[in-house]
Amino acid sequence: MTLSQHMRRETGMTVAIWAPGDTPRERGMKLLRRTLDDAEVFVAPERIVLVVDGCPAMEDATRQAAQEFGARCGAEPRVEIKPNNEGQGGAVACGLEILLADSAVRYCCTRDMDGDHDIYNVPQLYRRLVELEQQESTDRAYVIGYRGDLHRPMGFARGQFEQVLNEVTVRTLTALGRVPNLSHCRVYGQYPDFQSGFKIYTRWSAELTAASLRRAHEREPQELPLRWGVQFISTAELLWEGAVPASVYRLTYDDQPHTTFEGLDDLPRAYGCQLAWLFRRFDVPPEIAWPILDEALAGVLFATTPGGPEVILKLREFVARHAWSCDPPQPPARGAMF
Repeated sequence: MTLSQHMRRETGMTVAIWAPGDTPRERGMKLLRRTLDDAEVFVAPERIVLVVDGCPAMEDATRQAAQEFGARCGAEPRVEIKPNNEGQGGAVACGLEILLADSAVRYCCTRDMDGDHDIYNVPQLYRRLVELEQQESTDRAYVIGYRGDLHRPMGFARGQFEQVLNEVTVRTLTALGRVPNLSHCRVYGQYPDFQSGFKIYTRWSAELTAASLRRAHEREPQELPLRWGVQFISTAELLWEGAVPASVYRLTYDDQPHTTFEGLDDLPRAYGCQLAWLFRRFDVPPEIAWPILDEALAGVLFATTPGGPEVILKLREFVARHAWSCDPPQPPARGAMF
């Protein structure tokens, strides 16, 4: 049996769908078609779930794309329309839960609808995950579609702060005695590209991913974790539970067709809320958290750009206010930069 035949028998795929309300229908259709082109080669149509995350502008386009898909290959993917916009975390959790209801699904792949997750990279992710299960003798595993450069698709500032998230996650869990097994990721660099949305999970890791997002929302709905935590929360929870990640290089474009990121002024909140959640979730005391965070920030080249140091200071202040309810909001002074 060929690789694609094995994949079609045991793999499901979910695609989170959202776009700004003013997105032209033609543009939405173009992105959906590019996302679904040739998907039937690797995943059976009935195991593809398109989750529209409370986005009326994409509902008709998604249904039409599903119909076109069905006309091409004989069966349509499932279209799930969520009435409310929860954020990408809610869409991913919903899609994984639908896939996991099928006992024949052993692996779950997550993709975005922006066309940046090339379907022809999926076999490499699948092959690596099967190998990883055998090498580590565990189903507590998942594979990350690693981007060769974080800055080109997202811009310099966001690429820098995603590196901070990755470093702080690993070093914080290590300090708490949960040392992640990164032996299958280090070939591509110091820290894995945990924030990549192109991943493939075993049933165990898919179940934990969906459950961790639901729990984060139940614990702190006012923090809106489903909007910003789809990769960060699931990564921290997976590593905490001993999941073994691996990385596979994948293609990416030099730009994103749409994003919820609002610009430079949004950086302190966008990344500060994730770091603060990490320290709250695992009860990390300030005397452990601050050295880890500040050492990561000290390596951020963004600090050498105009306005960079001010953004970093605001991020530290945000973390100080939101990570420890009993701590004063003023972060500790540390070194010449801070």
